[in-house]
Amino acid sequence: MVKILLPIIVFITAVYGISYFWTNSSSRGRKKIALSLIITFIIGISMTIYLIFD
Repeated sequence: MVKILLPIIVFITAVYGISYFWTNSSSRGRKKIALSLIITFIIGISMTIYLIFD
């Protein structure tokens, strides 16, 4: 159950957080958000693959 719910919760939280902070940030802040978004998705995909094959 945790293997399925955890990646979904992380994804929904990431989308909500990004949309909220994107509208309230400057150009420099948006670059930081984009970089953190890429890192978050890499970690999320890695975690999902690990949990599926574990």
